[in-house]
Amino acid sequence: MASALLLVTPTFAADWQTIHTEHFNVYFSTEHTDFAKSSAVELEIVRSKVLEQQNRALDKTVDVVVFDPLNAPNGFALPTSNNPLMALFTTPAQSDTAISNSSGWQQLLILHEYIHLVHLAQPTRNGWQQKLRSVWDIYDLTYNDMPRWAAEGYATLIESKMTGRGRLFDNYSESILIELAQQGALPTYGQLSATEGSFMAGSMAYLMGSRFLYWLEQTYSEQTLDDVWTRMQAVKKRDFNEAFNGVFGQSAAKLYKRFIAQYTYKAMAKELAEPILNSELWLKLNLYAGNPALSNDGSKFAIVERDKNKKTKLIIYSTEKNTKAKDAFTKAQKELLKSDAQDIPDTAPDVFKREQKQVLNQINRAGIANPQWVNNSTVYFNAYSSEESGIYNKVSDIFSYNTETGDVEQLTELAGIRRFSVTSNGETLYAEQIRGGYSELVKVDLNTGNITPFFTKSLNTAYDYPVLSPDETKLAYLSASLNQNWQLYIQDVGGNFTQKVAMPNGYQYLSQPSFSQNGEQIYFVAGLHNATDIYSFHIASKTLTKLTQGQEAVAHPVEMPDGTLLYLSITDEGPNVKQLVSPIKGEVITDFAKNSSAPKRLVNQYTLPNAKIYKGNSVKQTDYNVFNQHASFALGANYYSASTTALNLNIKSSDPLKQLDLQAGYSFDLHSDALHGGFLQAKYNTLPVKLKVSLFDYDLNTAKQYQNSLAANLSARGGFAAISYPLRFSQFKATPELAYNYTDYKQNYNQWTRLGIAQSWQYDRQTFAIGQKVNARYYDGSSKNNSWQGYDLAAQIFGRAFDVPLYINFTQKQRDDSSLVLGGFSSNLINQNQNSEFVLASALPFYSATAQRYQGYGGGFSLKEGMPWLYYTQHQLDDVVYAQSYGLKYQGDFNFGLGPAGLNDLTFNMGLSRVEGDSFDDEMRAWLSFYYSL
Repeated sequence: MASALLLVTPTFAADWQTIHTEHFNVYFSTEHTDFAKSSAVELEIVRSKVLEQQNRALDKTVDVVVFDPLNAPNGFALPTSNNPLMALFTTPAQSDTAISNSSGWQQLLILHEYIHLVHLAQPTRNGWQQKLRSVWDIYDLTYNDMPRWAAEGYATLIESKMTGRGRLFDNYSESILIELAQQGALPTYGQLSATEGSFMAGSMAYLMGSRFLYWLEQTYSEQTLDDVWTRMQAVKKRDFNEAFNGVFGQSAAKLYKRFIAQYTYKAMAKELAEPILNSELWLKLNLYAGNPALSNDGSKFAIVERDKNKKTKLIIYSTEKNTKAKDAFTKAQKELLKSDAQDIPDTAPDVFKREQKQVLNQINRAGIANPQWVNNSTVYFNAYSSEESGIYNKVSDIFSYNTETGDVEQLTELAGIRRFSVTSNGETLYAEQIRGGYSELVKVDLNTGNITPFFTKSLNTAYDYPVLSPDETKLAYLSASLNQNWQLYIQDVGGNFTQKVAMPNGYQYLSQPSFSQNGEQIYFVAGLHNATDIYSFHIASKTLTKLTQGQEAVAHPVEMPDGTLLYLSITDEGPNVKQLVSPIKGEVITDFAKNSSAPKRLVNQYTLPNAKIYKGNSVKQTDYNVFNQHASFALGANYYSASTTALNLNIKSSDPLKQLDLQAGYSFDLHSDALHGGFLQAKYNTLPVKLKVSLFDYDLNTAKQYQNSLAANLSARGGFAAISYPLRFSQFKATPELAYNYTDYKQNYNQWTRLGIAQSWQYDRQTFAIGQKVNARYYDGSSKNNSWQGYDLAAQIFGRAFDVPLYINFTQKQRDDSSLVLGGFSSNLINQNQNSEFVLASALPFYSATAQRYQGYGGGFSLKEGMPWLYYTQHQLDDVVYAQSYGLKYQGDFNFGLGPAGLNDLTFNMGLSRVEGDSFDDEMRAWLSFYYSL
């Protein structure tokens, strides 16, 4: 589950519904009705139990959004004290994740996110600060400076304590952390909240954070830790460190060192007691890797890897030893000694990197997962496609990759297929499908597109890892029902006979089954006593054998044609492929689990009842109401050394799904009253046709700007309206628009109608990217004295080469019988969308110059995505160069896509530029702007 800062931007359709309970408003699309109705009941149960356990609750009604924007398990909370919101993603967790150890996905998700709200959204006891929090959303959200590890660690701690399961008691997580401890690679206190930089960095806030907090409770007391949260909401403002130090008498960083020492001591004691594992390194991988697949003839090994720069690749390795690399190494060492006989040669690596046959980079950031060989040249895999209907954003589909030609083809469309197994003719998939929160085991006919479920769908049960036997007569799969462990089954493909695979008594984790080459055995990974091990199950004799003894954190066993076994061994640098050396000696297991029931590790009066899907027949639902508006104060500011400085005081309002946004505000000049005025804005997003309306009233006196310009003293008031219809075809987007503006200038007026289209396309292969944008507009206008026409044309080519983002752009504007004015900055009073006469340029003052024809040329590059741009821009007026500027700039938008009004539609613009021209002195100019704009 993600932290509260996970950004999503769902597109919401008009068929949303609402369930009102005593303490929650649950919003959902019709496809998620069953999940939402059950959630409405579970939310009240969780709230009641959390109130008992925490002695805290939220007085405000919580908005809960039920949807599935990523076709993946997740959720987040926006912990504002005045308008708290939870987002529940309905797709359940898969078996090989740290969040799979739960009584049920819905219960775990609701508990974790609600704990975030209760923990972080508590009102402060400081009266005036709470009043400010209650009217200003963004201040409210950032009031508590809680470290990420403490926020996520505490939610994970309570998630585990109140369910008796969770990540604190998870064999999979514990086995990895023990392995990292044995390698001296547990995160330092400074690394605990990090989201990148090392293997599993983003998970450590949850895994190590919860264990550290649990250690504090066990070493001191639960009340001592709870006192920290009480102190953080005191009349006296304290940050986390001040609150913690005051309670424990020493810093969290110092106590964490002691915790790490004790944890590492126990891990090393475990290692000393373990027998040596007879295995050897087979292939060293690059940070993140998973779901390896062996080709039918055993000559190729496919695996997905993701490096520290988040580049995802499907890599096809040869299974043969890399004799060329070995020979090259040996030759280099001989040459080294030949030139210096007393030198010490390099030590040979444990294994030479196997030859990479093919590499497929992810396309358009759609990801790559779960490769499966169809034949020796074709691989099927998962990647995301995009859906614009308003229910999902990303949907998992199946694609094929021809390793000989490099061709990639999409085989399913918006199917929601996750893990799968494919027949040798490539025509049939056995897969897990997930839509509307329902996980189903299905058969997919790729020729007809028909999808046939094996069982009646139910929110009570999830499926994972369907695997076909080599002769394609048997299907193995994992299944987990509420309050149960995952269980492995084997059945014939027709479903006439099902065999339950025996599990070791006391197991908790189970995942990643794979058949032996002859189909007589099935391998899998199971967790027992804080360790994960590889097991084999002989199908005919029903013999269960444990092949490892907890020496490593293991994953994904795959049998080679020679009978040896490859597997992933998880290290501090990520998984590597190891090989169990023949003969593989194992321990025959005779103590079997009687059932798949999952015992709870901790039970007390605060433990939640068993997970259940509530039918919610008594729960009433109504149509979603866009007029359920929540208002927030919204502060903005503009500083432009070329023009002026302004302060923006706004009231912003939105419904929780952002279907209708409203904003009213006033901007006034802090320098010399060069620009001031008020505005009203509205935006309606629910229909396929998007609507936007604004009213404005401003006064602009150019003589009062920081820099000299043409004399102009405008008093303008008017309105603007636009309708647009966004279209998308894969990576091609087009948005036609019809707009109208009327502006009254006291002694004159200007009105125009505009017909335009904005179009964009991009193609991203990770190693390079290219895209383009075009925005074309035609105007037909009139004023008191004449009629006029004109057009705007803007084009941009952008991309990435050698990991460097770059762009070039061109702009041309033409007005017949009217004028364009160059300079100034964008705001709610004046902007390019609603004011046709302005050519805004941050480094120039308003009314720097006028012309009937404007041309702009520019380009830039950045060192990394998300960083400022080094740019160059040239301004031409009537074919004469007026000015050029170059320097650093950054512009971006902050938008959650839902939730409190003050947390969306915030625009940032900053820059530092050298400006040169014949009409003014060359100098450095700067700007910094942030404001809310619809």
